[in-house]
Amino acid sequence: MSYKVTMEKKLEKKLEEIQSVNFREYTLFAKKIEEMANHARIMMNHRKKFNTFEKPLQDFKWVEVNDKILVFKLDPINEEMHLCDYLPRNEVFE
Repeated sequence: MSYKVTMEKKLEKKLEEIQSVNFREYTLFAKKIEEMANHARIMMNHRKKFNTFEKPLQDFKWVEVNDKILVFKLDPINEEMHLCDYLPRNEVFE
């Protein structure tokens, strides 16, 4: 059993654009989301596989996908993963 995945409307539109322009990137993104949803059910993976931002953004986690950063939140109680944004690395860390 894996986590339920939800996402922001803005991110849905961004992924639709990526799918129409770069299907390979979209496919890799979709596979990564599936993998994350399956790994999230093991609490130890929340620290090992997912990176956490420092304060004040510590509620958000991130992973690198296709040389970009996927920002998301985990809700272990409800077993939900909420995808927030998908940005180039330099927009997140600089």
